[in-house]
Amino acid sequence: MSQAFGGWVLDHHAIAAWARVEPYAQSLVWSAMEVGMAVAVPVSALPLAFAATREPDHDVLRALLELPVTLYDPLTQADAPELGRILANATDPAALVSDALAVACVVHSAHRRGWPVLTGSAAALRALDPDLALDELP
Repeated sequence: MSQAFGGWVLDHHAIAAWARVEPYAQSLVWSAMEVGMAVAVPVSALPLAFAATREPDHDVLRALLELPVTLYDPLTQADAPELGRILANATDPAALVSDALAVACVVHSAHRRGWPVLTGSAAALRALDPDLALDELP
């Protein structure tokens, strides 16, 4: 698959929405697949997505992880300085809660890839980057 056509970065809210078979998240991923785009999943968002879904939804979540359009963005030691900078520059530290590291990884992935983010929590992402291209889940 060519990455020339871009794609979307999914935060843990979007991954959980996919697992719950919510129409907007499902249609975005299937549409990306049809037009040769990709979806990036920051690995640090996965535990939060599993925690936000019921056990019966986990098979659907795993199906997303096995799609040929799904790319993984790992959390590595080399990413730590940039993630620290993203968190340190938060314009609204109160918007950051227990998911701050996962949200920072989503911002980092979007910056690195130059892709917009599908999210269920625009406030947290905007606190880290007010100019980030976002599409909010309904």
